[in-house]
Amino acid sequence: MYMPRTTVNIDAEALDGARDALGTEGTSQTVNEALREVRRRKALADFDVLRDIDGTPEEVAAGRASRIPLDPLDE
Repeated sequence: MYMPRTTVNIDAEALDGARDALGTEGTSQTVNEALREVRRRKALADFDVLRDIDGTPEEVAAGRASRIPLDPLDE
């Protein structure tokens, strides 16, 4: 993986908040994880169920209804 070295000014309070939210250690790990998270959220925001899933809306709904909750709090 290509990782250029660069110098940036970072808001220390924002960095601490991101570190806490992400559960990361160190500045580089926190910044890289935050960038990945922004990219992940953008991909999810751009996702269109009707366009990006092969199936009718009824099939998608049936699949959602039959899924097993991964988290007991989802029940």
